[in-house]
Amino acid sequence: MAIIKITGEEALKRKGTTDWDTLDALTDEQIADAAKNDPDSDLPSDEALKNFKRGPVKKPTEK
Repeated sequence: MAIIKITGEEALKRKGTTDWDTLDALTDEQIADAAKNDPDSDLPSDEALKNFKRGPVKKPTEK
């Protein structure tokens, strides 16, 4: 698939192919199952999640 550049105005005119009604009808469990069964997904295991560390929280700087 080739990458093409379009303007923001052109993007707003295009109609997507997403079936939002079907997507909205999915349960959290169905979404999780789909992600787990997707061969391209790189979801961390429960063991890996236990080893995640929270990064430092920094306050935004004034401009």
